[in-house]
Amino acid sequence: MTNSTSLKFWQFSLAYYQHSNSAETLLRLQNKYALDINLILFALWVGWIESTALLRDHFQILDSSITNWRNNIIQPLRKLRQTAKAQTALFSNFSDNFLNMTSDIELEAERICQALLCQEYLNLKNLSKGSNKKSLATTNLDSYFSLLALPNSQNIGKTLAKLVNLTEEVLSLSP
Repeated sequence: MTNSTSLKFWQFSLAYYQHSNSAETLLRLQNKYALDINLILFALWVGWIESTALLRDHFQILDSSITNWRNNIIQPLRKLRQTAKAQTALFSNFSDNFLNMTSDIELEAERICQALLCQEYLNLKNLSKGSNKKSLATTNLDSYFSLLALPNSQNIGKTLAKLVNLTEEVLSLSP
């Protein structure tokens, strides 16, 4: 993957996150199961765009490659933004500017995280290609979800299917 591909992944992610109620679904998975939204989006992207199936071991490597960045940069920035947002009533005249700046910095940190994922993807071994993009995206989510030992419930299955279907919708809207 080149910088151009990393940029395309970022553009896909922005479009995906803004589409329908996908942000709500992604945030629920992040908050309830400690899933990384960037890894969810990467699973969908790699399956659909790169036509690649990723295994649980691949996600272990990918997750390890961004753990430090996520824990030491993204999560503290997210906490700062959330705390500031909760305090807006106390300093509303000044808060909009500050909240916009913290949101922009957090978003840039997420973009860098995605570039790290793309870079690590180049080093993965034993990748298999396929032609059924929907199936590959589903397989990738299954692999990532299994890494975190998510319960194999009907609700998780519906959420997985919803994420994959949203991918198809988002990509059908892209020029």
